[in-house]
Amino acid sequence: MTSVVFPCFNEQRRIPPTLVRTVEFLAGRGRPWEVIVVDDGSEDRTSGVVREGFGARENVRVLRYETNHGKGFAVREGVLAARGELVLFSDADLSTPIEELAKFEARAADGFDVVVASRVIDGARILTPQPVLRRLSGLAFRALVRGLALSSLHDTQCGFKLLRRATVEPVLRAIETEGFAFDVELLARAERAGLRLAEVPVDWSDARGSKVRLCPDALHMAADLVRLRRRLGARSAAPA
Repeated sequence: MTSVVFPCFNEQRRIPPTLVRTVEFLAGRGRPWEVIVVDDGSEDRTSGVVREGFGARENVRVLRYETNHGKGFAVREGVLAARGELVLFSDADLSTPIEELAKFEARAADGFDVVVASRVIDGARILTPQPVLRRLSGLAFRALVRGLALSSLHDTQCGFKLLRRATVEPVLRAIETEGFAFDVELLARAERAGLRLAEVPVDWSDARGSKVRLCPDALHMAADLVRLRRRLGARSAAPA
């Protein structure tokens, strides 16, 4: 079974069409599947619209938390609650199309434990680019990740990652970061645990309405990286 986890905060507008597209895609493949929406303390009707539109489906679940903890918390709780052997977590806006999943499952079938979407390696296509300031911020963040020797991956922040639940679960339970820098800690710990990581080029489109606030969240993420570097040892081998 493949599980798909959507971490959500105030996504009542975007999550319904995302679920329609995702459920149609998964149901059409003829394989076992489930979708988990993790409502991380939303102040809108995120949980309500999901239950109203998809509550009749046993394989669509909502995990609702009253307090907002952060993207990392929502991803971790969703993955740990999943029943699938493989678990994809994806941004609620489907900036990376759900149809890319097949390429990730193929890499998992090759023996990889963590398969990561990349917007920067050969073969990736940016269909709708980010605004200039966000692109520059992303470049600076990637440079900091590499400068601190946290991960050898080229793109840690693309919100589309497939995990082999059995091997990644111990890594998830060790993660301390609950915010947007969660992805870096996940990948850094996975590399150091000797798991096999692969990057896959994807089509990607910027969706307006990002929950990352450019200045305050960027500063918090940078501080999280410095703290993470103090906790971890040397970088492991590069991914395939």
